[in-house]
Amino acid sequence: MHVGHKVTPKDMVAVVIREIRPGETITFSDGAASAQVTAVTGIPAAHKIALQDIAQGQEVIKYGEPIGRASAAIPKGGHVHVHNLAGIRGRGDAQGGNS
Repeated sequence: MHVGHKVTPKDMVAVVIREIRPGETITFSDGAASAQVTAVTGIPAAHKIALQDIAQGQEVIKYGEPIGRASAAIPKGGHVHVHNLAGIRGRGDAQGGNS
């Protein structure tokens, strides 16, 4: 059973459909292929999990497009949310942001 969904093959994150415990290995799909990742932190339902290591300052891709920049390094399997992701979508005042 898939417990995470990746929107496009380029995405660096997947959205989990239920709460994930640290150390739990989840299966996710992008509609064409399935893969697995092990959570290194707890992740609430409907939040994002990193599918690869993401460096501080690196753009984070979801929907095939940048949704923000990592404000801290995020390990593969880590929880991706406002504590480590600075959003850029819809911000005309942010450099590189979309209006």
